[in-house]
Amino acid sequence: MNRRQIPERRGVSAAAGTVAAVFPARLSRGRAWAAVLSALVLTGLMDAVTGREMWFGPFYLATIGTATWFLGRREAVAIGVGALAMNLGVNGFSLYPFGTLAAAWNLAMRITTVIAFIGLLGHLRLSYAREWRLARTDPLTGALNRQAFFELVAASRRSTDWTLLAYADLDGLKKLNDLQGHAAGDEALIAFVAHVRSVIRRNDHFARVGGDEFIVHLKVRDEAAARMVADRLYLDMNAVAAGAHAGLRCSLGALILPPGERGLDREVLAADGLMYEAKHERAGLVVATLREIRGSRFLLQHWTTAAGGGNEVMGERFASLERGVLDTAA
Repeated sequence: MNRRQIPERRGVSAAAGTVAAVFPARLSRGRAWAAVLSALVLTGLMDAVTGREMWFGPFYLATIGTATWFLGRREAVAIGVGALAMNLGVNGFSLYPFGTLAAAWNLAMRITTVIAFIGLLGHLRLSYAREWRLARTDPLTGALNRQAFFELVAASRRSTDWTLLAYADLDGLKKLNDLQGHAAGDEALIAFVAHVRSVIRRNDHFARVGGDEFIVHLKVRDEAAARMVADRLYLDMNAVAAGAHAGLRCSLGALILPPGERGLDREVLAADGLMYEAKHERAGLVVATLREIRGSRFLLQHWTTAAGGGNEVMGERFASLERGVLDTAA
């Protein structure tokens, strides 16, 4: 690969960051800080204007809760201290008219309540995040599962980028399980996933969607780059498959998607069809580009082998078969 092709190399693990990207009610730290500080200042101003006759405790507590959820427990404690200082600065000890001892007791109870609230809400947030991620991660390999993949990729109905959707199948995994046991098969799956994650970028999406089936979805520079990436993915996947256990191979169907409207269900179905074509024709890798002509979608097919053949042909039989699938799924 020459120097101009280097930007298409992948080099950062892909799992945790992509799952976090779709975590519900997620804000960047900058926006979260802006929201929390704005709410604190607004609450303090309202407290100052209305005087001690109006109670704004729930508003202060809501601001502290927001800080706990989006920023963390340490930051929430700092916001809590700020809220308490603001409350005392606005109202003084007029809120505690029953003497010094009662004021000290009430103040201590408020502080204890706020700390307990932060601790409980912070624990709930961590537990919720852990369970949410477990529900979207394959427990054996750590790759995304089917649900997480569709949540991530289907979020946008239109793309301005060229993308590659690669559907992979590990040939020989069932035979490996039968001959050497499921422990050997699990080891092969773990090694396969770890290697693929090491050669894609952090923002690329890699999921295990079946026992021996995987999907990779990634942005590329253009159609030519997509073909090179597909060929390299195929070589990398087969290198690790064969290295993990003799007899394992990987069939890959790669669908190149130009900028435009997206329909993930039909695109995954088409990539799956390409993979089965590669398996049945013993081609190893089949690459196709999705084209749209007068409102109808076609697949311009490029047959490629492990040697990187690059022999372009129109796969008329396959194109006519998938044409109906692509149109009816739209």
